[in-house]
Amino acid sequence: MIRFDPPTLARLRKSIMQRGLKLSTLLSEVLAGKDKLRELAALGVDKPGARPEELLRMALDQVERRRKLIDADDDGYGRCDICGEDLGLPSLDEMSWADRCQKHMAI
Repeated sequence: MIRFDPPTLARLRKSIMQRGLKLSTLLSEVLAGKDKLRELAALGVDKPGARPEELLRMALDQVERRRKLIDADDDGYGRCDICGEDLGLPSLDEMSWADRCQKHMAI
């Protein structure tokens, strides 16, 4: 059974790639010495005590893992990495790069 039709997967993949572009642009600016803490927080990429470039690299890794799942037609895309729960299309439409359900988001 196909969980997502091809147009939906294409839309979600495009959203993931747009997130990746934003993150990689911010990473290059941070590495150039620019203060981008406000932008990081706006993207939900903030964690007390972590350096901005570490946070951005982790977020880029997450984006890349999700993209690879889509490209491989892996059923793991859109499921929680911890428990396997289906995240649901409404949640993926908001955060196509999501990798955890609400219950495991803080882990």
